[in-house]
Order: sequence, then structure tokens, then C-alpha cells
Amino acid sequence: MSSGIEFETPENVEIRYQPGGVGHRFVAWLIDQILVILVSIFLFFAILIAGIFFGAILDQVMDRVSKLFRDSNTDPRAGQQLVMYAAGFIALLLGLGNMLYFMAAEFFMRGQTVGKRMIEIRVVKANGFALDPVSILVRNIFRLIDNFAPLWIVPVLSKKGQRLGDMVAGTIVVADKPAPLCRVREELADRVAADAKFRFDHATLKRLRPFDFDTVEQVLDRWDDVPRPQLESLLDRLIDPLARRLKVDAPADSDRLAFLEDLMAAEYRRQSRSLA
Repeated sequence: MSSGIEFETPENVEIRYQPGGVGHRFVAWLIDQILVILVSIFLFFAILIAGIFFGAILDQVMDRVSKLFRDSNTDPRAGQQLVMYAAGFIALLLGLGNMLYFMAAEFFMRGQTVGKRMIEIRVVKANGFALDPVSILVRNIFRLIDNFAPLWIVPVLSKKGQRLGDMVAGTIVVADKPAPLCRVREELADRVAADAKFRFDHATLKRLRPFDFDTVEQVLDRWDDVPRPQLESLLDRLIDPLARRLKVDAPADSDRLAFLEDLMAAEYRRQSRSLA
């Protein structure tokens, strides 16, 4: 079995993720930085345009900048001050833009950013569960510290590829690529919605975490291999929490298999549409 990061669910189902490589993380980060810079440039010009509506404030700022430009020709200190102001403004804009972008993206895109989604990696908690707001906040505050060059070596030395912010926040970056087709995916990927006894729309599916789908897939994949008493006990602990999270009625015991299969078939269709 290939190396990976293993988690065990409360239902005693083992889930394995491949760690997101340092190279993949760098490429994703580079894509995100380009996006942040482009957005920052747009915001800069938007602020200038908005300044038209605050003429007095804009005039004061422009007078100060003009004076610095004039003085810089005769006073070296004024030139240095101008450079410091410009560098400080750019650093502030990029720093705030970075933090807001990564926090918003990881919250609304379930542990991903535009770059991470393109490279097919995702941030999850160290126990395998989806990110919560506190984890997102902590790891992105520490992003400011992680930008110091000496700390770039930390993910390389870390067994799980974690940067300092990941270690403090209790998060890891894992590969989000679909695993080689398991038996369940092969059987359910082409099942049409009309054949389903239980229906799950896009909004309902979004209530579950990636971890939940991985757990259901593992259970279905081992359905015929697990002793019946153990399987029934597992389903008792799995079905009701899933139904509550989905905000649907729990199925009858005789319909548990159909419920899980229809759920995964709906998720595979959703994934297929998002990749189209």
C-alpha cells in the first residue's frame, strides 16, 4: 500500500489521504499570489477612483506626495521617506489582501483556494475533518510569520509537510485528486438520478464534508467483507449523524444500503458536473 496519512473515523473506518507535496503547494501558492496581486492592483485603482468622491482627503494625500517628489530632488531624506511610504503601502495592501483572500477562500471553498483547486490539493484538520473557522484564522495569521525565508525549510523537514502555521492550527495539506476508481465508484459513477430511491440535490450534498463522503465510500467498498454484526453496529453510528447533517429523514434499516449508494451516486454526479 502506498504511503499516506491515515485517520480513523469515530465509526472505526480507516481513511487514507496522500499528503500534498511541497512542490504542489508552492505552485498553488504562486497561482494564488498572482491572483492576489491582480486583485490588489484592481483595488488600488478602485480606491483612487473612489477618492474623487472624497476630494479634500485626496488633495491632501496628493499634495503630500507631490511635496515628497519635489523635495526628493534636493533632499535625499525626502526621497527615502517617499520610498518607505510607497513600500509600506504596497506591503500593507498585499498583506491584508493575502490574509483576507486565503481566509475567505478556505472558508467558502472547503479548505481550498483557486490555486489549490487547480493543483488538486486541500487543507484539512490534522484529524482528517474539514477546517473550522478557528483553524482557518490561526493558520492564516501565522502565514505572515511563515513568509520569513528561514522558515521555508519547515515543510520540507516536517513528516506531514506542515508549515509552522499548520502545526499551530492543527492542519495539514492533502492531495484532493480522485483515487484510482474503487469498486463503489465504478458501480455508481454512471447511475442516473431517475434510478435513485433517495434524492440529494447540490445544496444538500454541500452540507457534508469530504471526510463524510470518504467514510461512506469506504463502508460501501467493504460492505461484503465486514461481518454482519459489526456492519450493523457501524451503520447505527453512521446513518443517523449523516441524516442529521444532510437534514433528511434517516432511512429504515432495510433501506440503509440504498440510502448510502444513492448518496454516493449523487456526489459522483456532482463531481462530474464540476469537472465538466
